[in-house]
Amino acid sequence: MEQISAHKVRERIQHFWTVFSDKAKSEFEAMYLPSATVFAVDGRRSELARLMVVRRTRELMSESSAVMVKLGFINVQLLGPDMAVTSYPLSLSTTRNMPNGRRYRAEIPYLRATQVFVSDADGQLRIIHEHLSSAEPVAVQEVVTRN
Repeated sequence: MEQISAHKVRERIQHFWTVFSDKAKSEFEAMYLPSATVFAVDGRRSELARLMVVRRTRELMSESSAVMVKLGFINVQLLGPDMAVTSYPLSLSTTRNMPNGRRYRAEIPYLRATQVFVSDADGQLRIIHEHLSSAEPVAVQEVVTRN
C-alpha cells in the first residue's frame, strides 16, 4: 500500500467539499468509513457518520438546496503511513430544506474543521472522524418565499 502524503490529503479535502457542494450523494457517503463518527457544527454529541449522511443528503442535497464553501489553509499532520489529522478554517453558506417543508439559510463565516483520514484496504483516503465548530454563533434565517 502506498504511503499517504500531505498533498494527497489536501486534494482529498478539496474533493470532499466539491462533492458536498455539487450534491454528489453516493460519492459523499463514500468519503466516510462505515464506523466514522462526526461532531456537527450544531451537534451536542457525536453521531455515526452514516446517520449524518442521511440527514445532510435530505436537507442539503436536494434540487432547491445550496452549498457554497471557501477553504482556508489546510494543515495536515501525518500520524503514520496510513493516517492523517487535518485542521483548517472555512466559510460555509447553506440553504437547507427541512422535513416540515421550511427552508433555512445559514451563514458560517468562521467554521473550523478537524478531520481524521485513514487509508482503507483499497488505498482510498476516508474520514474516520470529523469535528466541525464555529468561532461565532451560527446565523440561521428562515427563507420566506412570496407567492
